[in-house]
Amino acid sequence: MSVAALAACTSEKPPAETETPLSPVSLTVQHLDDYVKGKPGRILLEVDNEGPYRETVDVDLSFNLKNAPKGGDGISVEYQEPKSRSWKNLHLSSKYAEGATALGGSYQVPLARGASALMLRLTPEARPTTSGQSIGITAKLRSGRRILANEHGTAPLANLQVSAESGDDYVRREGGWSEYSFSVNNRSTVDYPKIQVLAHLCKEAGDAPLDEDCESDESTSHLHVQWKTQDSWKDLDITADAPDSEPEDVNLMEVGAILNSNVSLPPGKSRIIHFRIEATSNFPKGDWGGQLQFLARSKGDKSLTAFSTGNSSFQVK
Repeated sequence: MSVAALAACTSEKPPAETETPLSPVSLTVQHLDDYVKGKPGRILLEVDNEGPYRETVDVDLSFNLKNAPKGGDGISVEYQEPKSRSWKNLHLSSKYAEGATALGGSYQVPLARGASALMLRLTPEARPTTSGQSIGITAKLRSGRRILANEHGTAPLANLQVSAESGDDYVRREGGWSEYSFSVNNRSTVDYPKIQVLAHLCKEAGDAPLDEDCESDESTSHLHVQWKTQDSWKDLDITADAPDSEPEDVNLMEVGAILNSNVSLPPGKSRIIHFRIEATSNFPKGDWGGQLQFLARSKGDKSLTAFSTGNSSFQVK
């Protein structure tokens, strides 16, 4: 058999021209905080590099303001270099941006092998004028002209912001009240005549979403909970079971709530909500951790930018 014929028999079929090798670098963009006027909120860039170590790569960032408040003063952005706790300002201009309504900038970092994290801080300079406003984020990792990874994300602007203001670490078996307070802030220019506020009491369950996180426990019935009205402290019912069949208009976040009330909140104003918890004399022995969760949302508004939640954790000791 000739050499040419042998080669023809043994050679493999070349890959199709349309096949593109997968990049060894992946990137995700996560928003970590509420984004409110004048306060920096963190953005996490998670990087996974299965390729070689690179001494320098460019981090190209573009921030789309198409869905942000019109007539605002834009945004400011800071970044942290790896292994540094200090923040540096990122110079923004339309030169590095994608689209007419965007601003962008670029900085350089080394690209380690394996998993690594890059941290940003974004500060909006305008308050939301309606629900659903946000800032679009495009992040690219680039080596020269080669794009190693390209990912998009969103920084939703917070209309309402809930914060845990204070709370005791322990609810004591021997008795006495442990107090907790939350603030609900209207960070927008919208006048909310009716904001729904809810509270849930549950066993400690981490930071998962509220409708998946707050699970009751038999020990919960041995806790006495009150919230403070204008005139006095009022008992909250923590023994009500979820209905066997829920009406379609009942949201999962309302099921099992120990408090479901309404407050009005003008633009730029805030309200403080106070709770206190006491253990009954027959609280079971053993370690038990609980969590008081507080939620505020615009009544009837399904936009995620119009609600916020926070929690205070405690141990029964």
